[in-house]
Amino acid sequence: MDVLSATTAQGRIGHCRIKEEGTLLDCLATFGLTREESEHLLFLGAIYHERERACSDLPVSSGQYVRVHLQPKRFRVEDVDWSAVVHEGNDEFIVVNKPPGIPVHATVDNRIENVLHQLSVALQCRLFISQRLDAEVGGLMVIAKTPEFHRQFNQLLARRQVKKRYRALVNNAPEVGRHIHYMKPAARSPKTVRSETKPGWLECVLNVDRVTPVESAVGEPRVFEVEIDLATGRTHQIRAQLSEMGSPILGDKLYGSPTPHEVSGTLCPGIALFSASTSWSGEGGRTWFFSIDRSSPALRG
Repeated sequence: MDVLSATTAQGRIGHCRIKEEGTLLDCLATFGLTREESEHLLFLGAIYHERERACSDLPVSSGQYVRVHLQPKRFRVEDVDWSAVVHEGNDEFIVVNKPPGIPVHATVDNRIENVLHQLSVALQCRLFISQRLDAEVGGLMVIAKTPEFHRQFNQLLARRQVKKRYRALVNNAPEVGRHIHYMKPAARSPKTVRSETKPGWLECVLNVDRVTPVESAVGEPRVFEVEIDLATGRTHQIRAQLSEMGSPILGDKLYGSPTPHEVSGTLCPGIALFSASTSWSGEGGRTWFFSIDRSSPALRG
């Protein structure tokens, strides 16, 4: 198949402009991909036609644009028993114990290996994201089963009526109490937070309720477990605030942690941050509360 141009960016992303009619999979041969490799990238959702993700082979015409992510990031979803991930649930929502190291929803180069897709397949139903956790973070999160609950829960989040508590492991103990920082608006991470306010910066509020030393083997760095009540829900907020306070989370290289997240020399997935509980009041004044009792060793593993 002939194309007007075919380029790659650092071997990761391919771009081409179609010169003559054909199929999407035919186009991918321009980048040296076998038919099997092309079909796998298409299955993952790593191919875009006219800037829309393509999920199946389709005809392409002269002048159309195709982008392919040649090295999509992979996540170990096959290691998870997805039915067992559901902690609680009813006809309106489920509360899941998200495994660390796996994104909540589709990424730009992978639509399959994420919590939402895997649970939708396992439960054979449509699901809607109500809460988000970073890919590196594990623990409780709420997923809607109906559009109505999804809408109601989003309203509760906007009004800050959903309580979320976390536990984290750090090398340096932060000060107990209320901490307010301000986050610089930016699409990319790491996020920048400072204690002084600046025009347009977003307020970040959390409470450090308890700091407990964790027993460790002789020669290992001292570790503290931190219990956090999250008041606002900015992207990477806990990670950025703890780092700014001199207490980066174990394993969080993005925010300056020098210590890996591991147990007995075995590297753990994700970082040492865990969503321990979530609660809210629904219609009719009913209060929903979900938690997991997670000890320090389990948090570390």
